[in-house]
Amino acid sequence: MEAYEVEYLIIGGGPGGTPTAMALAAAGKTVLLVEKGPGLGGTCLFEGCIPSKIFRESTRRLRELREAAQFGLQVPTSAVTIDWPGVLERKRAILHRRSEAALQKTTKLPSLVTEFGTCRLLSPRRARLEKRDSTFREIHFERAVLATGSVPFIPPIEGVDHPRVHDSESILNIDHIPDRLVIIGGGPIGVELGQVFNTLGSQVSILEAGPRILGPVDDELALRLQETMQHEGIEIHVRCRVQAITHSSTLSVVAYRDQHGEDRQASADAVLLVTGRRPNVDELGLENTAVKHDRHGIVVDDTLQTAEPGIHAVGDVVGAPMFAHWATSQGLALARHLLEQPATFPTPDTNTAVIFSAPEIGIAGLTERQAREAGLEPVVARYDFHNDARAQIHGRDAGLLKIVFEQGSHKVLGVHALVEGAGSIMGEAALLIRNGLPIEAIAEAIHPHPTLTESFVMAVRSALAGAAQPAPSSKL
Repeated sequence: MEAYEVEYLIIGGGPGGTPTAMALAAAGKTVLLVEKGPGLGGTCLFEGCIPSKIFRESTRRLRELREAAQFGLQVPTSAVTIDWPGVLERKRAILHRRSEAALQKTTKLPSLVTEFGTCRLLSPRRARLEKRDSTFREIHFERAVLATGSVPFIPPIEGVDHPRVHDSESILNIDHIPDRLVIIGGGPIGVELGQVFNTLGSQVSILEAGPRILGPVDDELALRLQETMQHEGIEIHVRCRVQAITHSSTLSVVAYRDQHGEDRQASADAVLLVTGRRPNVDELGLENTAVKHDRHGIVVDDTLQTAEPGIHAVGDVVGAPMFAHWATSQGLALARHLLEQPATFPTPDTNTAVIFSAPEIGIAGLTERQAREAGLEPVVARYDFHNDARAQIHGRDAGLLKIVFEQGSHKVLGVHALVEGAGSIMGEAALLIRNGLPIEAIAEAIHPHPTLTESFVMAVRSALAGAAQPAPSSKL
């Protein structure tokens, strides 16, 4: 059996593995990139970030049509219909386009070879590739990077193994809009898709085990969004425990115990189970190496090296935070480190994220609670988007910006925003936090008018004028 002889083996062609492979190959290293899925892009492209946002874009435009009268436009909204097969076809076309573009980029690097199939480690320096055509090839490598991502976590609930029970991947291929949808889990995926299907006409119920939706998000912003969703007609039940799911020929019934200890039932023709994700270490052959892992993921050091020298891991497979951009940042830092170039590895306190709810939630750095738990003295500068020109023009002025900074140094620790378009202002937030800048740097920068970024200046000016107060202890 002919063997590959390469300097680097990268297992996983998602947002962590592909940039790592390309960076190493661009420096002249021989690299073999192996991807199990239908194309390059990983979970984010095929079962996560991109397809869910394609759905959201369709529903955003539907909302705009329904609200056209507010902008002086008379649109016969009763004539608007939803072409669900058309939405699915648009999703398919975009995913194919992006995957092909990624593959084309890799072909421009002569020392990078991409193979599609499964890869299993046989020893710390050998692996076996099973290609799509069921042929095998041995791989000899000097170093490896494991970037196999994560898969949906399926809790041991009776009745989850049924065609009407979907996870975060299968729901994106559902062939109809459910009349009634029960969502188990009030995290980002449950919130985003709950609002999507609610806008499409589904009767949506969310069952969340915690005291509110979006547990890690700033308390105040999460509760504001929860109230918005309930106002839209989405039922949200918190502090509840799902016990079982039973199925008839036409309906599924979710039995759960509510926050008062009462037994309840929720009927639906589709159930979405989104109770988190787990690192994908299945069938990697880790037992043939010294690589250690637990339920949180593969154990790595500060340079993303595992317990097996020469084998590294990036992205979801090493655990939280599980974001595509986080995996890319890790991968690029690792590539620089392996090339013996200056490298700064990302840390969770500088991560950014966007929850594509309606309105969006933008997250950068620490929340008030996290800053206090870290032993810091946080102060909060606030800005109500009800007063914002751009938000008023958009017709989306229900929102809040919170800039968390350190009391003594004025160093920005976190930025959290609830407003439609929050994702577009998180770049500035990321720069502030990554570079450890004080709030004075915001006040001194000229922000264009009218834009959402003006909110940064307005919040900081109030804080510097003495309006901001030390962040109070937050309890639910």
